[in-house]
Amino acid sequence: MFFQSLKFKLAGNLAVIILISVLFSDLVIVSVIQKSLIRERVAKGRQYLHALPDAETGLGVHDPGIIYFNIRSGNGLDYHYGEPSTDLQKFIHRTGALTIKEGKGQTEFAGETFGVFWHQKKYLLISEPIPGIGPENKGLKIMVMELDDIYKALRHSQKIILFYVLANFIILLLFGVYRLSRLMIRPIHRFIKMTDEFREKDRLYFTHGKNYREFNQLSKALNHMLDLIETDKQNLRHSLDELEKANRELKNAQDEMVKAEKLASVGRLSAGIAHEIGNPLSIVLGYLDLLNARPSLKKDDDAHDYLNRMQYEINRIHSIIRQLLDFSRSSSEDCRVISIHDLVRDVVTMMSDQPLIKNIAFDIRLSDISDTVAIDKDQMRQVLINLIINAADSIHASEQKMTGEIQVASEFIPEDASSALNHHATFLLKVMDNGSGIAEEDINCIFDPFFTTKLPGKGTGLGLTVSYMIIEQAGGRMMVESKINQGTSILIYLPIYQKQ
Repeated sequence: MFFQSLKFKLAGNLAVIILISVLFSDLVIVSVIQKSLIRERVAKGRQYLHALPDAETGLGVHDPGIIYFNIRSGNGLDYHYGEPSTDLQKFIHRTGALTIKEGKGQTEFAGETFGVFWHQKKYLLISEPIPGIGPENKGLKIMVMELDDIYKALRHSQKIILFYVLANFIILLLFGVYRLSRLMIRPIHRFIKMTDEFREKDRLYFTHGKNYREFNQLSKALNHMLDLIETDKQNLRHSLDELEKANRELKNAQDEMVKAEKLASVGRLSAGIAHEIGNPLSIVLGYLDLLNARPSLKKDDDAHDYLNRMQYEINRIHSIIRQLLDFSRSSSEDCRVISIHDLVRDVVTMMSDQPLIKNIAFDIRLSDISDTVAIDKDQMRQVLINLIINAADSIHASEQKMTGEIQVASEFIPEDASSALNHHATFLLKVMDNGSGIAEEDINCIFDPFFTTKLPGKGTGLGLTVSYMIIEQAGGRMMVESKINQGTSILIYLPIYQKQ
């Protein structure tokens, strides 16, 4: 609203200041004129008093302003003009007595009447002694003059003065509001417009020049405040980043603890069933050894080859059971420095002949980099087989009618760029497919024991769990990236082996 605006308040305060100033000036002017007129009246009264003859001549002087005069001589003669009131006579006698006592003229004021602004003295009393021959005064002269005519003249003049006061007030007010608007209101409006259009990287330097020094100071103060706010925002963002990082690390630690507990349960489970599975496997291996030892079995016969493959796979099953037992005991005695690239080629060659991989193409993109890592070779082979089997199952389950492809790629991450393994030189192995993908809500559960998205009877939910345990035990990390109907990527980070 206009009445609440700064312009209205400035105009109101300016009007009060100007009005008080003009009225005070009027009061001062009228008071000065009044004193001047009274001084003139006193001087005129003195002249009249000197013009009065002494009592012996018996002559008198009359003026319209003189309401009373009295001449008393030492011979007892007394001439007077006018009849003063009783109260005025008291002042006359007191002034006369003071004149005779001090031997010099007196000027006194008496009575009350309404002056220009308030009640003032109505009468002017002037006296002077009549010198005598000896040390004693011969007599005195005393005169009383009215001041009402002065007050009336001033009141009449006051009307004209008030007219000029009002005119000056209006002119000064309009001029003052105009100047204040130019010097303060407009710059403030311009400043408000600049703040409304302010952007985060802008500056609010208002204007330049000596006429706007305060606004320049205000602008600099606001810029300083904005710099402080920006600094606080950066500190806050840094603190939030640190807090988010700490929360992520805490969550990862919690996840690791949960996974460790789940994996420990797998170890306890494997320890319980190892005895039940191990004994039948030992018997089967014994029979296979007997079959291989028969003289009638030729080494170049297909049956001999099949028996060897059966024996190898059963030994691998037996090895997996032992590995599960080793995990439950935190055993890592079989770590060897191996070439991941050689192992990848060997596993891909072996898996290419499997019926599950039929109509699926392999795309091997192994970089010419250091691929030596310290890990158990059989365990790493098991990881690769699990990942390839899962990729093939995902491709077969995909609703997209396209050519299935499994891509295996490697990458070297130097120390200064590696964050997955605390800035340790890292070997990254990617196993990617274009299968059905994994739902977002299932990604955080795929490494849990016995969790599977396959149909019943198609998977136990232990493949990725065991693989995760193997990589973690080797000092690496396993991560997953996936989108529905676009495929899945398993990322394996392993520390590059460095000679001591």
